[in-house]
Amino acid sequence: MIHHRTSEQNRIHKILQDANIKLTSVLSDIFGVSGRRILEAILNGEKIETDGLRKMVDWRTKASITDIASAINGRIRRHHRDMLRYHWEHMSYLEKAIEELENQIDQLLSPYRKEVELLDGIPGVNKAAAATFIAEMGVDMSVFKSAKHLASWAGVSPGNYESAGKKKRVKPHKVTKL
Repeated sequence: MIHHRTSEQNRIHKILQDANIKLTSVLSDIFGVSGRRILEAILNGEKIETDGLRKMVDWRTKASITDIASAINGRIRRHHRDMLRYHWEHMSYLEKAIEELENQIDQLLSPYRKEVELLDGIPGVNKAAAATFIAEMGVDMSVFKSAKHLASWAGVSPGNYESAGKKKRVKPHKVTKL
């Protein structure tokens, strides 16, 4: 769903570029607070003037109001606005679905808070990775004879290939994202 949301954001960006609205040249994230306010005003067909723009732009935005005003001074047509609306609504739906899934994952992880905290303490492992580890391997490590068996099961141990006295070095399997 995150990939689909990113695709929708890219489509919105492409439509804006087609309409000669260059928000990305002045805002680091056009889907941040200021960018969303401006995009919603564009979607609603509002005429954005300097005073209205001051109210839309968050105080943390580094770009000046005049730079933002010149960046949104494009030629947006009805077709652009309609397509923006379709993609905006789909992106909003995906964001709500992602939030619901994250809440569901949090609820399902509640019996494993201690394990999540322990895994989260490992450098390079965040809460999402800890959730993936628990979902894939469980919390009962007694089913694995040793750490080597666990690494082998997870597909992260290097192979040991030898033929006719010659050893062939093989890299560990690449773990794919879920």
